[in-house]
Amino acid sequence: YLSNSNIGTLLANPRDFGKPSKENINFLLGRFFHVSMLEPDKLNEFDVVEASTRNTKVYKEASIKKGSMLLLSKEVDQLNLAIDDMKSNNELSSQIYDDSSEYEVPMISDFFGVEFKGKADIVNKDKIIDIKTTSSINKFRSSASAYNYDSQAFIYSSMFGKPFEFFVIDKATRQMK
Repeated sequence: YLSNSNIGTLLANPRDFGKPSKENINFLLGRFFHVSMLEPDKLNEFDVVEASTRNTKVYKEASIKKGSMLLLSKEVDQLNLAIDDMKSNNELSSQIYDDSSEYEVPMISDFFGVEFKGKADIVNKDKIIDIKTTSSINKFRSSASAYNYDSQAFIYSSMFGKPFEFFVIDKATRQMK
């Protein structure tokens, strides 16, 4: 199956197609945000270290022991503020936690003879919602272009037969769109 990530790889560097992606702190932060919002019972999957940066001895030793990138406690604290803000935003929260909402819904569909797989963050009676964090709410439109969110919206909207909408929060300012 292909996924939206494959589209990005094929556009950016086709030679990397099929290769595992490298660890990335923004993906780890985004995953923590998603799990906290939609699957809090899985938060124990994350390891958090009390270190000021990833260059400290404490962090490096913990990361080597775990064999992967870890979250810094200050990052978790900042994300928890964003999570609390999004959950307390009545307009967004009422749609995220609507009684009809289903979370992390997988789907496979055929596009032009090629099977694509996807997993929608939230599917409710009205639409598909994808929650995103960003380092700059004012630059999200250009980030969306850089990360091919347009193709994600097309694929998921086609798969589920519903409109697609992004709910975005700035990790620093906690502004939402």
